[in-house]
Amino acid sequence: MKIWISKNSEVSVSEQLVEQITLGIVSQDLTTGEKLPSSREIARRFQIHQNTVIAAYRRLAGQGLVEFKKGSGVYVGVSSKNNSKPNTLGSIIDRFILEASTAGFTLSEISGHLQPRLIAKKPVSFLLVESNIEVQKILLEEIESATECLTEGISFEDFSVYSRHGDCQILAMYGEKHKIENVLPTDQHCIYLRANSVPASMSGRPRPLNNDLTAVVSGWERFITLAKLFLLAAAIDADTIITRSPDIPNWRNGLQNASLIICDSLTAKQFPNDSRIRIFPLISDASLRELNLSNRS
Repeated sequence: MKIWISKNSEVSVSEQLVEQITLGIVSQDLTTGEKLPSSREIARRFQIHQNTVIAAYRRLAGQGLVEFKKGSGVYVGVSSKNNSKPNTLGSIIDRFILEASTAGFTLSEISGHLQPRLIAKKPVSFLLVESNIEVQKILLEEIESATECLTEGISFEDFSVYSRHGDCQILAMYGEKHKIENVLPTDQHCIYLRANSVPASMSGRPRPLNNDLTAVVSGWERFITLAKLFLLAAAIDADTIITRSPDIPNWRNGLQNASLIICDSLTAKQFPNDSRIRIFPLISDASLRELNLSNRS
């Protein structure tokens, strides 16, 4: 994964590193067990202080996204001892049974938990666990548009108090897995959605011309920050980028001069039939396909 740093951004360098690596992990641009560049290497490459990089890595480690290995470096997640085995269906099942047995579960218990999931009925609806209201709105729009299935949102705080919700299929972004698993009943299943890869989102997109005005529009502040960060990293002149939030009065001012408008799936509905719109979905195509499969009879 390529790392970009913009020293002209209002976002701190450490925060830029955390955001990009986190997005790389949840979108699988970075895979479990992959070694990350050393703090010294990143510091030298971008001419920043090594402690800034170390602080970013420590934050990621605190979230369970990376692992420090003494004398070796920093790695994505915790690599499995069985990663060298081929990923055939049989080998995946064998590894699962071995891991569950090692954890103390009997074959009867393993079978008892698997059977209900293998014969699960079509979900009546989806229940998305997401505490950030702006993110929740965007994700709900993407899920309902892709599946045509009723989808409701709930904060993690409310979900953790009462986590049984009838026939709803529970959903959450992959980055929330460590929190969800701590409160999810053993007989319930959560589908973890992968974030869209930034390179995949940008692939094939026409690049703005040097003097073209590019607008980034979203009600989610972090979307604006990330989009602007990647535009700057792609050597787009900061003076040609404007940002807008639909939550602000007169937010459309100046947009008539933009040749390109980058926005999320929900905000795009504010611009019907506008050829300037480029949507950067938050959920990967693979995760949306998984939802459609789970939604079939």
